Amino acid sequence: MSDLDISIVIGGPQGGGIDTSANMIVRAFALAGLEVFSVREFHSNIKGRHSYVHLRARDEIVRSLRYPVDILVALDPDTLFEHYEDVSKGSLVIYDSQFEDSDLAQARMIMRDTQRHIAEHLEKHGQPKTIKGVLEVMKEMGAKLVPIPFDLTLVDVVKDGPTTRYFNTFGAAVTMSISGVDRGSMEEAIRLVFGSKENVLKTNLAVVDKAYSYCESNKLVGRKIPRSKMKPKYIITGNDGAAIGKIMGGLRFQTYYPITPASDESTILEEHEDLKWLSNEQNSLAKGGVVVVQTEDEISAIAMASGAALTGARSSTATSGPGFALMAEAISFAGMDEIPIVITLYQRGGPSTGLPTRNGQSDLLFALHTGHGEFPRIVFSSGDVEETVYDSMNALNYAHRYQLPVIHLIDKNLANTTELIEDIDPKKVKLFVQQIVPKNDGFKRFHTDTSTGVSNFGVFGKNLFWLTGDEHDELGHVTEDPQMRNVQMEKRFKKLELAVKEIPIEQRVMVEGPMKADVTIVTWGSQKGPVLDAMETMKASGITANMLYLKMFEPFPTEFVREFLSKAKIIIDLESNMTGQAAQVVKANTGISIENSILKYNGRHITEDEIINGVKSILSGKAKKVVLTNGA
Repeated sequence: MSDLDISIVIGGPQGGGIDTSANMIVRAFALAGLEVFSVREFHSNIKGRHSYVHLRARDEIVRSLRYPVDILVALDPDTLFEHYEDVSKGSLVIYDSQFEDSDLAQARMIMRDTQRHIAEHLEKHGQPKTIKGVLEVMKEMGAKLVPIPFDLTLVDVVKDGPTTRYFNTFGAAVTMSISGVDRGSMEEAIRLVFGSKENVLKTNLAVVDKAYSYCESNKLVGRKIPRSKMKPKYIITGNDGAAIGKIMGGLRFQTYYPITPASDESTILEEHEDLKWLSNEQNSLAKGGVVVVQTEDEISAIAMASGAALTGARSSTATSGPGFALMAEAISFAGMDEIPIVITLYQRGGPSTGLPTRNGQSDLLFALHTGHGEFPRIVFSSGDVEETVYDSMNALNYAHRYQLPVIHLIDKNLANTTELIEDIDPKKVKLFVQQIVPKNDGFKRFHTDTSTGVSNFGVFGKNLFWLTGDEHDELGHVTEDPQMRNVQMEKRFKKLELAVKEIPIEQRVMVEGPMKADVTIVTWGSQKGPVLDAMETMKASGITANMLYLKMFEPFPTEFVREFLSKAKIIIDLESNMTGQAAQVVKANTGISIENSILKYNGRHITEDEIINGVKSILSGKAKKVVLTNGA
């Protein structure tokens, strides 16, 4: 087990520099030689409502978060109101001492339902509906309060505006000092975050110095973490990973309409595109780079991306649930006309607008069945940040190798997860090179004389062929001939048979842990890391567990999953949705019904401790279905 394991929540108002604080903390821990894992949770309004970052640092690999937290950093009173149940004995609560006069009735940015729950809980504890009441509850739970007069402490070092602008840096620096991270690591982290912004950098460094001096004077310094050398690593999110993977995978054209949490991927591509828009556009395009287009809506996004794919360019679009719904008809068109296109679907809480900035895994069945009629598509998901890189490369490969739509699922939790990645190797995935037929007038784009279902590929501007939403003959002309209909349908579906033969099983499903175990956890997406950490912790308490981690849902690894689960003792389905959608897919393909489940659908990330408690509850016979509820 890890000798050093620190769990932190830092919260404040949306737009109040919470992300910047987290970036400082992540980098400072990394520079000190620790592994770091964090998830950003933010409200769907533009500014003001409560947002926070939950992070964890260890002296060995970390793939999950846990409650209760060791340090709670409150940059506003709302954080204390919303997270007082996240602490326990020994937790440190860092906050501005001025918050003590705050009343719940004045917390206008807290949702009314949340206010009501907090009020009821405080009444149960016999405490007033104020910050003082919340602090008393936390003391009863064994937490240690660390009130600091933020404004008075910073008034002599901040000369370029109100001190409140630097509360996030001060809170982060106090956290690092209390955690035992050396001042040098924190200062270096500040330089990495603010770069060449000299004026801002100077004041922030002064704030860091003040924070460390304050902690030393008030004996708030924790045990010193010896700074150790770490190999250079990338600090990236799931959004970053998908963008990086697409670039390495040869992406040339990406479309999007702004929607959370998908937009970040496209803006990352925009920030790093290589194209310099010179007067001779064609010469610029010939030199490479990614064209990113923000369209007027998602229908235009999928249609434009399909058009680009038909020129031979590696093309994709990125969206979330509501946008994906608008794309359904055009995805059917891509299926009918065998267009190689990637749709990166970032899942969030639904239905409708649902929880725009919260986690969910409820679009799996939608992805498998979107569009009208029957057509082959590949549907697969990623489970950690490193996977998003190579999966994005593979998605482009799959689309072009099998000439069909590929739907790549990334849940919001993973999109906003930050991890340390040791290496990104573009050679890890060999790019498939699409062979384009020579120019000819009799080109049969949808040739049926193929054993694989994959016809020769032609492109607009070079080959002459027809495209239609109707059924068509080999040239692309509309037909309703029953024999041609059968031949074309069967030809298209042969591609999935080929994919099953060619795609390595480890790209479709994985088993982690011992082959024989007390419990088998079936999961997918961002639960991968938390399950791996939970398995290690449970092993220490005498519970052996393994994990069946599903990656590809179409074509589904039926035989592998059936054989593995048929030997399992107790099977538990773990997902971030209400209906156990992956378990439904397992049953539909294998006939195996998973009777036990741990589900979370409140929009927040699943933590290691929740999984352990859920597994123990099922093993003890207390429940067959456990619903997880943690998270503010």
